[in-house]
Amino acid sequence: MFKQRLITALILAPLALAAVFYLPLYLFAAVLSAAFLLGAWEWSGFCGLTNKRSRALYVVFTAALMALFYAVTPLDPNQLVLHNLPLFSILMLGAAWWLLAIVLVLTFPASQRLWASSDWRRALMGWCTLLPAWAALLYIRGLGYEQSSFYGAWLIFALLGLVWAADIGGYLVGKPFGKTKLLPKVSPGKTLEGMLGGLGFVLLVLTALLVWRDWPGVSWHWYLAAIALTVLSVFGDLSESMFKRVAGKKDSGAFLPGHGGILDRIDSLTATAPLYALLLAFLGKQFL
Repeated sequence: MFKQRLITALILAPLALAAVFYLPLYLFAAVLSAAFLLGAWEWSGFCGLTNKRSRALYVVFTAALMALFYAVTPLDPNQLVLHNLPLFSILMLGAAWWLLAIVLVLTFPASQRLWASSDWRRALMGWCTLLPAWAALLYIRGLGYEQSSFYGAWLIFALLGLVWAADIGGYLVGKPFGKTKLLPKVSPGKTLEGMLGGLGFVLLVLTALLVWRDWPGVSWHWYLAAIALTVLSVFGDLSESMFKRVAGKKDSGAFLPGHGGILDRIDSLTATAPLYALLLAFLGKQFL
């Protein structure tokens, strides 16, 4: 299993980074949309949809929502997000959803009484999870594109780096030293030590980056953002675990050998991307 997981990661990571850095915006949007639609297919399995036709309809409706958003939203990096009502609304929806999701995770299994018996509520939760993150990544990739085609790509890479650092630190600390279960009713494998190890590794990497780039004047902004995003990344993972547990699934799907499904790989990204986009939009001058 580990060998298969490693091979998949070694193939997938370079392909994902190549898409982020080298695809033109319209092709990046197409590839990103395809990945999130695969995630929508997997989410349909969380909704009690059992036959392929009903699951396909969920994906088609998700694609229609994406197309509608893309058609009515001017993804102009020079326009203030506050003045771009569709983009601002969907990013705020994402932020609000994850505040609610954190509450649902912390109060699980009692919280499942509010949503587990309703297929449409679980379907709505899927759109609240996928669509804001998809829109956020589109927006981020387009930032500064006229000045440099790599500018937005580096911003996405920074977010990916934070998520990866949290995962790596959590594994390195949680595997040998994890004793205190974080939320065993949601995810028995998650430990408090692992979460703190992930946070510590993120802050260590951030400190090294700040020293390297000589950005002492804005350090506190970076640290606050890193802490908030790291905590969100953990709850992104926990939220998906909660939905899988209710659906009776070990993995969200089987698209990626050794890794499970698409949602198993992007769960932390779906949680962090909307807030990250809002931080870049409103605090960009202090951050960059």
